[in-house]
Amino acid sequence: MKKYDVLIVGGSSTGCWFAEKMAEKGSKVLVIEKQMPDDVSRSYDIFHMGEAEMERFGLDMLDENDPVREFRFESSPMISPYGTYYKKGGYSPVIGFHKHDYIMLMAEKAKQKGAEIIYGAEFTDFVYDANGKISGAKYMTADGEKTAYAKIVADCSGIPSVARRKLPDSSPVCNFKITPKDIFYVVLYYINYIDKNVKPREYDGFFMQYKAWSAPAGEGYDAILGIGGSYSYEYAEEVFNSQYMKNVKYPEYEVKKVEKGMTPYHRSVYSFVDDGFIVMGDAACLTKPTCGEGCTSSLVQAEIAVDVISTLLREKLPLTKDNMWSINTRYMKAQGKDFDFMRPLLMGIVSLDFDEAEYMFANDIVFSEELFGGMEDNNLKLKGSDIAKWLGKISAAVAKKKIRTTSIKNIIKGLMRAVEIGTLYDNYPELPEDFPEWKEKADKKWAEIGTLAETCDPEILERLGIS
Repeated sequence: MKKYDVLIVGGSSTGCWFAEKMAEKGSKVLVIEKQMPDDVSRSYDIFHMGEAEMERFGLDMLDENDPVREFRFESSPMISPYGTYYKKGGYSPVIGFHKHDYIMLMAEKAKQKGAEIIYGAEFTDFVYDANGKISGAKYMTADGEKTAYAKIVADCSGIPSVARRKLPDSSPVCNFKITPKDIFYVVLYYINYIDKNVKPREYDGFFMQYKAWSAPAGEGYDAILGIGGSYSYEYAEEVFNSQYMKNVKYPEYEVKKVEKGMTPYHRSVYSFVDDGFIVMGDAACLTKPTCGEGCTSSLVQAEIAVDVISTLLREKLPLTKDNMWSINTRYMKAQGKDFDFMRPLLMGIVSLDFDEAEYMFANDIVFSEELFGGMEDNNLKLKGSDIAKWLGKISAAVAKKKIRTTSIKNIIKGLMRAVEIGTLYDNYPELPEDFPEWKEKADKKWAEIGTLAETCDPEILERLGIS
C-alpha cells in the first residue's frame, strides 16, 4: 500500500509546479497523468508567459539559445475593430516557448525534487476512509486499476475536472461541468507573409471585439493569427473569416499550420478546498478574463496552497476544509476578486458593434491606455473620475447617434455588475460556516450576469445551427 502526502491528478503546468514546490518542502508527492510523456500538452506548439510572472514563480526563462525557448517580445497593443486606432497597455515583456517541451522540463524539475510521476494513469475515483473522507484515489493503467493513499488529492486535470466532478453536491467545491458555453475555443493559424519585406511585428496586436490577435510564432513562421470563441471551433473560425479578415487588412499570407485548443472561460469555483481535496488550475477556471491564459495565473493560487498545505503537514495538522480555508480567502484578495470583477465589464464592452467600438477607441471612451494597462497587469482599478469622464463623452456620442442607447445600457450594466461582484468578493466569508449564505448570493448574482457566450453573434450562431 503506497501512501503519499499529496496526490496530484494531472501533470501539465500547474500540476508539475505544485508537485515540485510541495516536494521541495519535504512532502511525499505522486502525480498521475492520463497521457503518455510524448502526448502531454500537445494542443499548442507555442505558448507565452509574462517575464515578470515567470520570475515571481521561479519558472525557468532558459537561455536565448535554448531550443525550447523561441522568442521574447513586448506586449502588444489593443487595436480597434477596423485596425485604425491603437491603445498600448503597460510594459510587459513576454517569452514564447514550445509548450510540450517546457512542460516536460517542469516535470523533470519536480522529479529532481523527489516527486513521483506516473504516466498513462487515468483517475477513476476517490478512495474514502472509514469516516467517508477522501483519503486517496484510484487510477487505471495498462496493468489495471491501482490505488494510492494520500492526505490530500489535488485536481489539476484541466477542463475535464475529473476529480472535482466526482465531488458530491454538498461539497463547498463547485462540481459543475465546464460546457461549450464556458469554453474558449482557440484556433491558431501559423502564417508566413508572401512579401518578404513585410515586418511581422508591426502587425502584432489584440482585437477585443473579435477576440482575435496577431503574435510572434517562432522560427519558421512570421506570425500566429489567433481567434477564440464560445461554443465551438466552427464559431471561432466563422468569426475569423467573416468578420476579422474582412475588416482588418493584413498583407497577403499563406497558412503553414493550424492548431486548435481549449481554455475555460467561466468564473472561478467559489471554494477550492474540501476535506482532503483541493482543485487548481483550469479545473478551477483560473484563467485571465482578458485573454484566457491560465499557466501563470493559476500559480497565484498554487503558491498560496503550497504555503498553507506545507505548513499544516509540517505541524501534523489534518488537511481539512476548515484548516485550508485560508487558501480561499487569501486567493480572493490576491487575484480572485480582480479576475471575476472584470468579467461583467468585459461582457458590456464586447457587446458593442464594430462602428461603436471604433468611435469609442477614437475618443478614448472606455478603450483607454489607462484601462488596458490595468487589464494587462490583472489589476484593474477604475477611478470615479474616469467613469465620470466616460459618461460625459458617452452622452455626447448618444446625442450624435454614434452609439446606440442599448449599447450604453450594456456598458453601464457591466460597470454596475462589476462593482457588485467586487463588493460581494470583498465580503468573501472568513469562516466555512458562513459560506452557504455567501454562495447563495453569489449564485444569484452570476445567474443575472450570465456568460461571455451570450455576447456571441446571433447570426453566426443561427448559421451554424448553434442554440
